[in-house]
Amino acid sequence: MGGEPDILVFKVEGIEREILLDGSKCPATLAKVKAALPAAVDIHCAKIAGSHIMWPVPFVEAVENASDVLDMPAGSFFFWPERQYLEITYDALQAETAAVNYLGRLRGDVAWLRDYADRQRQGQGTAVFTAEVYLKDAPADAAPGPDEADDGGALAGVRAARRAVWAAQPSDVAGLLGRRGLNIPFGPLSMAEGELRKLHELLWRLWNAGGEIIDTEKMAIARFATHAAITRVGGFCHMGETAAVLEKLIVALGDGTASLDDVLVEGILYSGRMAAWLDLYIQWWPINELTLKTLEATDNAPRKA
Repeated sequence: MGGEPDILVFKVEGIEREILLDGSKCPATLAKVKAALPAAVDIHCAKIAGSHIMWPVPFVEAVENASDVLDMPAGSFFFWPERQYLEITYDALQAETAAVNYLGRLRGDVAWLRDYADRQRQGQGTAVFTAEVYLKDAPADAAPGPDEADDGGALAGVRAARRAVWAAQPSDVAGLLGRRGLNIPFGPLSMAEGELRKLHELLWRLWNAGGEIIDTEKMAIARFATHAAITRVGGFCHMGETAAVLEKLIVALGDGTASLDDVLVEGILYSGRMAAWLDLYIQWWPINELTLKTLEATDNAPRKA
């Protein structure tokens, strides 16, 4: 006879909200979620799908018994494998094609989440919204994760950087935000976030492809994409520390000291977390509102080249 479901506590603005966990569809994903708890997380607004909030998590997992994200009812809790985000919905999503791993549902009414998400969406970029996530009645301290053996090579450097950026915001972010000039810092901020996100998603696709793509081709694609990201993130956006880590990733992708999958995972988690740090400072909602106002003002006006 089954017992009560495990409860995930999502503590935001000092109030504990409960999520009833369901491991029947995606047990492997749920096990990784639990292993990463407790955690202090930063909350990100939706860009396209609309009615959900999300936060990044430090693990990689494949699509598991895929659910269509557009089929997720209000209050659904799920993992987005391609981006390593956990998400909670509060209304029907408006437009997105994505396979997600269903993990449970929010207990009770979602009205509070709708209100919180509206404030978070409008405030992102002007403030960092945070939450605490932990299992109900679990010990306060997380069990230490296994230490990977480091030999001092290129992969060790990437791994150390990955651990560091998941522990705290890196100095490269403050450095970018502190620069001033024509369209600076917003130009570099938006470019760097986009380039790191693009690299992140491509590395995950290579990892997720399994045997559909042979390792030599994966390696070549990953090295090419990483080098392209360096030219923008380092050369255009002047994020020198980030570019240096990506240079180490290129070396690790070709030196044969670890499995290709292990190297890809480190690249995924590093570039994804860096993109997420930058995302926190982009004012998505005001930018969209300004775009709408401009379009409305020019709908009936002749366009000039």
